[in-house]
Amino acid sequence: MFIKPFWQASAIWCLLLLTLLGGCGGSQQYVTLARDGASYSGSVAALSERASALRVESSSYALLQQRRELTKKYKGTALKKATGNSFRQTTQSDLGAIESNLKTREVALFLRDYFVVLQELAASTAPVDIGENTSEIIEKLDGAMGTKKVSSIPLLPSIAPGIVSCVTAGVLRKELTSRKKGILSALDILERLLGALGREIDGQTKSISNARVALLIQPAFQDTTSASLASLSDKELWVTLRQKEVLGSIAEKDDREAIAAAKTSGRKFRDFFIKITGE
Repeated sequence: MFIKPFWQASAIWCLLLLTLLGGCGGSQQYVTLARDGASYSGSVAALSERASALRVESSSYALLQQRRELTKKYKGTALKKATGNSFRQTTQSDLGAIESNLKTREVALFLRDYFVVLQELAASTAPVDIGENTSEIIEKLDGAMGTKKVSSIPLLPSIAPGIVSCVTAGVLRKELTSRKKGILSALDILERLLGALGREIDGQTKSISNARVALLIQPAFQDTTSASLASLSDKELWVTLRQKEVLGSIAEKDDREAIAAAKTSGRKFRDFFIKITGE
């Protein structure tokens, strides 16, 4: 049978004693902190998924452009081989970028899950296995931070025992301060990743816009000898695409706003976290 180290068992009994003596009041600011942390981490995770979607859309337009150029150079079997190579190379590149975005999402979700657990503690609605959940999440977070090739601060085991159903503000502060370096390290990672996601989304959006004009909008309008814009449905689609291009995509505007909001949220959360865990 596994026996917990004396210091960890002592921490649990001290925590229980503090809870019984101090009650569960004064933890609302920790509920707010945990909620804000979960929200910020979740927004970074969502943006990583958006970056992957834009990557595939942008590369798909690039493939169509490559295919058009290849048809001018090759015919028959040679064309089939050239287009196949282009498709495989692009797909492989996309999968590499998506894998990187998935690791970003992984770090963000682990941090989000930790704050969800902390919020449950602060709101005194923790499940009986809250301590085990916290330890597991922290272990995964530390591992995920390591995959980003950033110095990872060793994190202590959870001090939140499963036998406690409500905790004091002092206990919550102890939980956070014991992980302060690790959480700040994770926030540093998320901030850098968010900056990279912002640049990637912006770049892919511009590529999609340029390709849409060069591949679909302008050639279809100038080519009067083929079937382009011959039917009503073709003309309606062309007008829709041109309208989207000239007026600007609502989705693109939403992306910019989401990135800006996430950056602002991250700065505010960091300031709040440092203040609440200050000596």
